[in-house]
Parts: sequence; structure tokens; C-alpha cells
Amino acid sequence: MRLPRYERGLTRHPLRDVPKRMRGAQRSVAVPEYAQECVAALITSWEFKRRAGFEAPGDDPVAEQEGRLGKTVLGVHFAEPIRVVWADGHGFGYETRPGHPIYGEESFVLEDGRFTARSISRPSTLRWWLLTPVLRVMQRRVFRRYISSVESEIECCRQARELGVSDRPGNAK
Repeated sequence: MRLPRYERGLTRHPLRDVPKRMRGAQRSVAVPEYAQECVAALITSWEFKRRAGFEAPGDDPVAEQEGRLGKTVLGVHFAEPIRVVWADGHGFGYETRPGHPIYGEESFVLEDGRFTARSISRPSTLRWWLLTPVLRVMQRRVFRRYISSVESEIECCRQARELGVSDRPGNAK
């Protein structure tokens, strides 16, 4: 199966032109100023993927880092090879590698007071192509978990702020 080409790092910015034969997805949520440092700390770490239900590397994402994400679905474990495309204080993005059920890229960005998760993707093989409806359902669920994780972090920061607790980044002492 011939896979379409795309520019690495494409998901770092708003999706305007999604490559042919690929599907784009983008979800975002406003992040209040008091929670931006907390959310940035979350989305610049693999903890963000863990909260969405994935096994993830231990170290923070670094550009060109290769690794594996893991996910168990209906008792079947999937190892998902990936490579980090970019990483900075605003988030990170990674591309899938051969052996991953999906071909494409995904990123998590905090800019201008908004958290945004973006992806461009398609099934990576004919076998996965046959399971496209299942993959799409799973991707929508994962995106909901991303938004839910950020909203939970915002709520934790709000509560800590109201209580004057400073154990989270960005909270006043």
C-alpha cells in the first residue's frame, strides 16, 4: 500500500491543507491564564499520553526520540512505534513509524491561551484499512480523553489556586 507524503511537523500549526488520502482532526479548549503553566507542564510530557490510556516512554519527549506507545484493546496489546518530530515548552508532536496501525502525525500545542490536539492520519496497511471505522471511533475517544485530561488539569489548578497551594507549576505560594 502506497502511503501519501506529508511535511513533517504539519500538525504543529492549524490544519489548513490536509494531504490527499489522509484525514485531519483538530480539537481545542481554552486554558485560563492561571492554568497555562500547569497545562504546559502536562502536555510537554509523556504523562499526557498516559492519562489518555497509553503506555509511554519515561523521559520527556525530545525531538528525534524514537520509542513505543502501547495500548491494550479488548485484551489485545498493540505496540505503536513512534518518533518525536518536535518538542518545546508549548507541546510536542510525533509521527508514527512502520508497525503502527495508523500512518501520520499527532501533536499537542498550547498557544494563545488554547490547548489544541491535532492529527493527520490514515490506516497504515490494508489490514488496518479494513478496520477504518473502528480506528476512527478509537481516535475520537482518544481525542475526548485529551480534552478531558486538559480540563481536569485546569480544574486542579483552579482548586489549588483557590486554596493557595503551590505544588503545581505556576501557582502562587
